[in-house]
Amino acid sequence: MKKKVLGVGLGITLLALSLAGCGLAAQTAEQNSMETKGAAGSNGGNGKGASADGKVELEFFNCKVEGEAVFNKVIERFEEENPNVVIKQTAPADAETVLFTRVSTGDVPDIMSVYPAETAYHTMMDDGVYTELTNEEWLHRASDSALEFSTWNGKIYAMPFAMNSFGIYCNRTLYKEAGLELPTTWSELMEVCEAFQAKGITPFTFVDKDPGYLAQEGERIVGIIKNDVYIDTENVGTTEASFGDGDKPYFRELAQALLKTREYAGDTLSYGIEQCVADFANGKTPMFVAITAKYMVIQQNNPELDFTLIPYPSPVSDDYKIPINVDIAYGISSKTPHQEEAKAFIEFLSRPEIYQMVADEEGTPPVIDGVNYHIEPLKGIKEVIDSGNTFLTMVNFWPSGWRSEWSVYVQKLISDKNTDNFMKETDRICKEKYGAQ
Repeated sequence: MKKKVLGVGLGITLLALSLAGCGLAAQTAEQNSMETKGAAGSNGGNGKGASADGKVELEFFNCKVEGEAVFNKVIERFEEENPNVVIKQTAPADAETVLFTRVSTGDVPDIMSVYPAETAYHTMMDDGVYTELTNEEWLHRASDSALEFSTWNGKIYAMPFAMNSFGIYCNRTLYKEAGLELPTTWSELMEVCEAFQAKGITPFTFVDKDPGYLAQEGERIVGIIKNDVYIDTENVGTTEASFGDGDKPYFRELAQALLKTREYAGDTLSYGIEQCVADFANGKTPMFVAITAKYMVIQQNNPELDFTLIPYPSPVSDDYKIPINVDIAYGISSKTPHQEEAKAFIEFLSRPEIYQMVADEEGTPPVIDGVNYHIEPLKGIKEVIDSGNTFLTMVNFWPSGWRSEWSVYVQKLISDKNTDNFMKETDRICKEKYGAQ
């Protein structure tokens, strides 16, 4: 069966890549035998990982672009302890697109970001891209739940370091000035929006210019509406059922929620991520819907901002869970000849005193035992994650390519407010993607 891998990164519609079973392994092996030139350090994955001075040179491909600076500090510490190894970090824009393209051509980095719960990465696990790490003792520095989410077919191919979540960033100062409390239910959220609007303040900013962000928001919220909605998507995708059926109202409820919140925002289709972050960080809007990873760029825009991230309340119930995903995890190319050095780097990063550096600066809630969490704006979300009142995001269950194609129609919904067309296209995409598996 031919499997399609589609990227799930933010801000772009990712390139579809074909990974054909053992064909990928054969392609990778053939590529490894060629004299090709990749990105800085990529020669390690191609079996040429010796630098001019005889040191082992490894490429560390990092999709956590926001954390590039702090990971360079970790690399510096590692190289002090391991003077025979040089680590070259690669953290390009559109990192996941670049990574998938390189994997598809056999130019696989030595050490790389992995999203181990997601379908696209399961395909690469099955195709032999990664070294199995199941029996490495240092894996157990991560929480049991993180290891569970990182397990595929009884095996682990990536060390998890942090979990992300999703919610509403709130400007505490604007809330205090307006005499408002942070909302915990949908009705309270609507009351807050009305109160801000009555004071001449636009309550929300949304990254609707970018369909990738919109699809991520929609995917998270439909999961909040029904935590196991992936069961319904599989049912619709494999039978004559439809999301228009009376017992499957979840995507219609999602559409209603998306359109309702846009009533309390400006011309959202003209706003990109930079504008939204700037507007929130500079106090123009009191609320910004985003994932935990956006903490760092908000903080960089305004280090003095008093803000917090609260759970996104369910539009249909006062009892709800928060979405989570394994957001920082790293694996090793099965083709690198420097397995021990690559494992040594991941082991080093997983030491509590080392990963503390990352947690303090990058901010995504860590899952490494012994790492203390000092990011005040995200402490509330971290407590919910630790409590287990969570669910795994839908992108981990939907077929490859679902969210990328769906993103266009989520954006169209915001533009034309045609819920019926949105439902029709969601049905179509669901059936096509499941049918292609």
